[in-house]
Amino acid sequence: MLRPILVLCWWIGCVAQADPTNVSNHVIKPSDTIPEFLAKYNIPVEEHWVTTDDGYILKVFRLARPGAPVLLLQHGLLATAWCWLVNSPSIAPGIQLYHEGYDIWLTNNRGNTFGKNHTTLNPKHDKQFWNFTFMEMGQFDTPANIKYILQNTGKKDLTFVGWSQGVIQFLVAMADAKIKAYVDKSVNLFVGIAPVSWMKHQKSELFTGITKFHLDGLLDTVWPYGFLEEGGGVDSTAQLFCKITFGKICKLVKGIFAGFSKLDSPGAITNLTAHFPGGCSSKDLRHFAQLIRSGQFDYFDYGPKGNIKEYGQKTPPPILTGKGEKTVSVPTALFIGSKDDLADVQDVPTLVQHIDPSKLVYKRVFADFSHTSYFTGTPAAFQTWYPDLQGLLRKYSPVQSLVTIV
Repeated sequence: MLRPILVLCWWIGCVAQADPTNVSNHVIKPSDTIPEFLAKYNIPVEEHWVTTDDGYILKVFRLARPGAPVLLLQHGLLATAWCWLVNSPSIAPGIQLYHEGYDIWLTNNRGNTFGKNHTTLNPKHDKQFWNFTFMEMGQFDTPANIKYILQNTGKKDLTFVGWSQGVIQFLVAMADAKIKAYVDKSVNLFVGIAPVSWMKHQKSELFTGITKFHLDGLLDTVWPYGFLEEGGGVDSTAQLFCKITFGKICKLVKGIFAGFSKLDSPGAITNLTAHFPGGCSSKDLRHFAQLIRSGQFDYFDYGPKGNIKEYGQKTPPPILTGKGEKTVSVPTALFIGSKDDLADVQDVPTLVQHIDPSKLVYKRVFADFSHTSYFTGTPAAFQTWYPDLQGLLRKYSPVQSLVTIV
């Protein structure tokens, strides 16, 4: 039921057009697993388990090329490792990068389909399991994944490619003095795709509705054991939001995607919906709502009394102040979409202020790109952005030879 609703929302949200992407033989079903799916393309997949310092156990998929340069591909909010694989093989970033000679590691965050294990907590019974936001992802998941991958490949560094919330959690890691030094020496290039950080100008229907109607306070009550888990929950969630806002927010699904454009392929979007949404914590969404409402990039706000208990002060401390401290000190590339409702072009300059100018090696705005066009786009969209990524990788993480898919 979920997939036709999501595709219908796409058709309503933009101009209908023929799908030029050949996905007729590249169809992803909800029952598919990543290893079984990629076996059709003779791509070997290893499954790894990464345990964070606070006890979360995360599944990581490796498209193995032992000895090759390492790419860590980090998904965004409500997504999973599947997002890098949904398009036609010749334009799906995860598949294409593997065929070009890279050792690909598809990571997953706590709380999604592949991140529901813990050393002591049960996600179905322990609310404490869901007591996290992107802060914990940046402070625990990101360094744990980097450390595990480098230890298992024997490499001294890797390239971190983050999409959407994946950018935020990398920023959090760089803003934490205990983690920054390790990240500085372990990451040869940070690629921020659809770089969410400050969110003053975002236009996502989902987040606009949540913040406008102050629904974030309701999320933990209604969804204490995870929000929008894979394979269900969208219909009832949309109905509830529609009811409690008297019909003002009913287009929940389109809002989750944070904007579409004529460059997005219906076939790739249909594939994406097979495993999207993949779930997150309600607290994570609440944190995003706080960023939007405050216009700041702060720690989670527990209210005056809760903040005093948590931080020793009435207001949450800033993750980054917005005043220009140069926190990001690794080579950084930013890929920005002009029709990205969540990572709005107008918010990027504040992020740029926190990047060492000598380390900002690339920044480009792509006309008509939505939040997901990098992996749900048409061949024309792919040929617009991907060559730039290739050029960056050849400079900062070169392979001996490139192999092109036929």
